[in-house]
Amino acid sequence: MSIAAEGGATPPAVPDAAARVLLFTQVARAEDLPLVLNALSPVELNAGIARLGPALPPAVIDHVITHGPPAARTTLAWQLRLPWRPRTPGQATRDHDAVHGLDAARRRLLSRAEPAIDRALFGRLEQSGIAWVRLAILRDRVGVDGRPIVPPDLRAKLAGFLGTAVLPLSPEHLADTDTGDAEFELLRVLAGAADLSLALPAARVLGLPGPIPAAQPGWRDQSWVQRWDRPGAGSRSWQLDWDEVLALADGHESVAGDRGRFLAQVAGLDEAAAREDLPKEVRRRLLADYPPGAWHVGAPDVAALRRIAAAVTALRPRWGSFEEEPEFVEAVRALIIRGLTLGTLSAAEVIEHAVPASVVLDLAWRSGEEILPAARGRADLAEELRGLLYKRIGDDIPLWTVLLIRSLVWTGTVAELVDSTAVLGPRQALPDEDDIDDVIDDVPSANVLLCFARPHVGLEVLSEEPGVLNPFEMALLEGRPLPPGLVERVLAADVGHDARRALASNRAAPAAALRRLLHDPADPPNTRLAMLHDVADPALRSDVLFVLEHMGIPWTVITDVVKLLGHARIYQLVAAAEDVERLHFLLKKFGGYLSPDASALLHGRLAEAAGPEPVWDVATLAAGNVDAVLPSVRASMAGGDAEPLLKAAEAAARREIPGVTVPDPDDQWTPHPDDPAAWPLENAVRQHLDNSPHRWRIMVRRLMEAGPLEYAQLVDLVGAVGGGAGEAAKGSP
Repeated sequence: MSIAAEGGATPPAVPDAAARVLLFTQVARAEDLPLVLNALSPVELNAGIARLGPALPPAVIDHVITHGPPAARTTLAWQLRLPWRPRTPGQATRDHDAVHGLDAARRRLLSRAEPAIDRALFGRLEQSGIAWVRLAILRDRVGVDGRPIVPPDLRAKLAGFLGTAVLPLSPEHLADTDTGDAEFELLRVLAGAADLSLALPAARVLGLPGPIPAAQPGWRDQSWVQRWDRPGAGSRSWQLDWDEVLALADGHESVAGDRGRFLAQVAGLDEAAAREDLPKEVRRRLLADYPPGAWHVGAPDVAALRRIAAAVTALRPRWGSFEEEPEFVEAVRALIIRGLTLGTLSAAEVIEHAVPASVVLDLAWRSGEEILPAARGRADLAEELRGLLYKRIGDDIPLWTVLLIRSLVWTGTVAELVDSTAVLGPRQALPDEDDIDDVIDDVPSANVLLCFARPHVGLEVLSEEPGVLNPFEMALLEGRPLPPGLVERVLAADVGHDARRALASNRAAPAAALRRLLHDPADPPNTRLAMLHDVADPALRSDVLFVLEHMGIPWTVITDVVKLLGHARIYQLVAAAEDVERLHFLLKKFGGYLSPDASALLHGRLAEAAGPEPVWDVATLAAGNVDAVLPSVRASMAGGDAEPLLKAAEAAARREIPGVTVPDPDDQWTPHPDDPAAWPLENAVRQHLDNSPHRWRIMVRRLMEAGPLEYAQLVDLVGAVGGGAGEAAKGSP
C-alpha cells in the first residue's frame, strides 16, 4: 500500500484521504484506535468507511459498531449489505464473510435494532441482498413481544413491491442458492416473513401453496447433511439451534465421510465455533466432540491459544503430526492476525502459547514495503521475539546452531523452542537425521530466526569455509525471508553459480540484492544469463537483457534463454521497450515466440506509433512467410492501413490473459525489505505517537492534507510529528 502524505503532489480527495487514515490504524496500538478515529470529522469518517467498505480493518469495524456515531454505523451497514463475490470458483472454498468476521459484524449491527441500520442492511429492493440478513429483519430477530422488529417504512415499501410483483423466473426448485435475479431472491425472502400480509402474497406470486417455513432443526436426512456441509452454513444466520450443532458435532465424521478430508472438518461446524454468540458451555461440549473447532474463534484470546494446543494433543494419536498441514497453518495464522488486530491477543501471549512455532515466526517478519494486516501486533511480535532471543540465546554460536536445526522439526511454541534450547545447551540430542532430511527443502523457521540474529552471529553461524554453500545454506537461500548475512555470503566471489542462481530465482529476494547481483563482477555472463531466465521482476529482466547486449553476448545465446521464458514473460520483456525503435527491434528478435494475443497487442502498439509497415516486417519475419502471418496482419496488408491491427489489439486487451493483460498470480515478484526483521514505521509509531492524543490529531491532519508518500517516507513523517515538526499542522478537523 502506498499511503499519501507529505510531498508536492495534490492532496487526495476526502474519501481517499480518510481511507488511508483508516488503513494507517493498523500501525497503531488497539488502545490508540479511538484517538485516531476521533481525530477525523464525522464526514471524513463516513467517507473513509464508504471508500473501503468490507476492506476496512477489523478493529475499525469493531470500534464503529460499538462506539461509533450513528451515521458511521449506518454507513458501515450500507457497505455490508452485499455479500463478497468470489472472482473464481476456487476462492469460495471457505466463506469469505465468515472467515473475515463480516457476518458477525452484520449480526452485531442487527442487534442494535436501529431503523436506519436495518434499512441499510436490507439494501435496495431492485438489488440482490443477503437473504439471511433480510430474513433476520422480517422473521428471526424479535422484540420483547416476540414479534419481528421491522421498520414501518421498510414494511410499507415491501408491501408496495408485492402489489406489482410478478414471477421473474421459473426455477425447478427453491434451493437456498443465489439465482442472480434480485426480484426472485426478494420474493423468496418475503415468502418466509413472519408477517403473513407479506408472506402470503409473495408465496402466491411464486406459485407456492403457502409461506416458506423456517429451516427445521433436527432433521437427519441427506439434505440436512448437505446443508451443514458447505461454506456459510454456520455463519449466515441470525441464530443457530445449539442442540443441532452439538448433534452434528457428535456425528461429524459420518458427515465428512471417508473422502480424505483434513481432520474430517465440516464447514458449518467451523463457522459455528467462530460465532460471537456461542455459549461457553456449548463451546466446551462442541470441542469435546469436534476438536478442530478450537482454531475457529471470532475474537481470539489466550484461552483460545490454550484450547488449540489441547486440541492438537488430543488429535495427534489419530492424525499424527499435522501441525504443518496447510489447512491448519492457514487457520491458525488467520486467528493470530485477527487477535493481534483486535487487541484480544498480545505479542507475549502469542510467543508463549501459540502453536505451531512456524506460524508465529512467519508473522514476525515484514514481507514488503507496505502496511500489512495487524502490522502493529506483528511488529510487537518481532520485538518480543528479538528480546527473547537476545536474553536466552545471546551471541552463543553453538546455541544458535542447535536452535536453527531444532526449528526445522519443532511443532511446539516459540517460547518452548527457545527456552529448551537455552536450558539443555548445545550438547542436547538433536533431531534425527532422517527427520531433518525430510524438511531440509522447507526451512522457513530457520530463515526467520537467522534474520533476528545479530549480524556477526548470522555470519558466524553460516559455514566459514570458502567456496560453494552447503546443503543447509542452499535450503535457506531458496526459502523466505532471506537473512541479510546469507545474502552477503552469496554475493562473495567464491560461492559458485548455483548459489547465485538460487538468489536470482527467489521471488522474495530484496531488489537491492538483485541489483548488486546484476552488476557483480564474478562470473558475469553465466550469472546474467541465469538472471534473464530466473528473475520474476519484469523491469529487472529488461535491464538484464540490456546489460547482456552491451557485454556482447551473441544473440543466439540470448535467444536460447528467452525462448524458454514462456509467452507471458517474453511479452513483458518486449513490452518494456521504452520507444518505438526498441519495440521494433525486440519484435524482430523475439516475435516468433509470442502468443497470438500478445503479438496482437504489441502489433497494435507499434502500428499506432509508426504505422502498419513495421508490423508487416516483424510479423513476416516471425511467421517465416507472408502466408503464415496473423489474420489481422494479413487484413492490414490487404487494405494498406493499420485499422485491423488496432482492432485486433483492442480485442486482445479485453481478454484476461495472465501475465499479459492481467497479473499472473503464479508469477509474482514479492521482494521483502533488505532487513525483513525490521519494522521501522511501526517502531516509529511506538516511539512517537503511542498514547498521545495531541500527536495523533496532528498525524491524522497530515495524512488528510498531504500528497503521495511511500512507506519509508511515512517513517520520516511520523518522526517529524514526534519531533514537533507537525505542530504547525492544522489541529482538529
